[in-house]
Amino acid sequence: MTMHITNLYGMISTAAVSQQNVAKVARELGFTEMALYQYPADSDTNEELTKRLDGITSAVRAGDLVIFQSPSWNLPYYDKRLLETIRIHPNVKVAVFIHDVITMMFEGVPEENLQPIIETYNMADLVIVPSEPMLEFLRKKGLTVEKILVQTMWDFPFDGELRTPEFRREVFFSGSPEKFGFLYSWNYDIPLNLYSGGNFVLNGQNIRLGGWKNTTELLLEYTKGGFGLIWEQTAPASYYMYHQPHKLSTYLAAGIPVIVQKGLAREQVILDYGLGFSVSSLKEAADIVRNITEDEYRHMVDRIKNISFLVKGGFFTKKLLLDTVNYLLLD
Repeated sequence: MTMHITNLYGMISTAAVSQQNVAKVARELGFTEMALYQYPADSDTNEELTKRLDGITSAVRAGDLVIFQSPSWNLPYYDKRLLETIRIHPNVKVAVFIHDVITMMFEGVPEENLQPIIETYNMADLVIVPSEPMLEFLRKKGLTVEKILVQTMWDFPFDGELRTPEFRREVFFSGSPEKFGFLYSWNYDIPLNLYSGGNFVLNGQNIRLGGWKNTTELLLEYTKGGFGLIWEQTAPASYYMYHQPHKLSTYLAAGIPVIVQKGLAREQVILDYGLGFSVSSLKEAADIVRNITEDEYRHMVDRIKNISFLVKGGFFTKKLLLDTVNYLLLD
């Protein structure tokens, strides 16, 4: 039996990086990679798509195990056709690892567009969801798969040396003001270090523009010391209640405390493990940074060291993948 996992190419984004990080950890556990490419799938004829998918899945044999990292960021019918092709082989075990649900990420997308995605999920023997609220939402929309695993958090595989964060009364955030409207209203005495590409004008107070940086560069910036901010996007804001925030793993890998908006995914994990604070407003966030003592900050940084080690070592992903294999093979 061979274990396979899909990996996404042809796309420069956090979505692609997260799939590539998972695939990197999976290879360490003995998985073989099944490469997928983001491309205009609607340009393929039915015959061309069949040949393409036959080539992608050519290494799959009867009795193998396949983890599909969803979505492929192609059209929904592409993902369904991919799983249909894999299912041709008898006794194949299939898990769908949901990273994002595209129809939930953008406003104005008709709800009926979700149904083909749910149908694809229902072709799996096991589904990995990013959060309990996401599972509840998908159940209401027709998800019928019985075997479910809930992801704890993203990892940030990194084997380099990092300095211990210093005590600084600053906040870090990466993202576009077009998606995160709160950036236009930051008017506090606490500096906000913003990393974002594009052209925009912010009239807020104490916003330091750092430009676009890749995830490793962000990691090194965060280790200078301060607090990582996790806040809802402007539209659709509700999606941040369901998805697994990538920012969290980057902050924790850097070893800095986190400030999360109440109601967002992984709020309770942050509180339970003493990784940071949960707040209802940006003013409350600024007040925490302003009033925390250096000793309190350093104690929090010390608490984060162990979970930072796990995140950088890919241990949360390793456990999730091993649990997937055990759950599928040891019924």
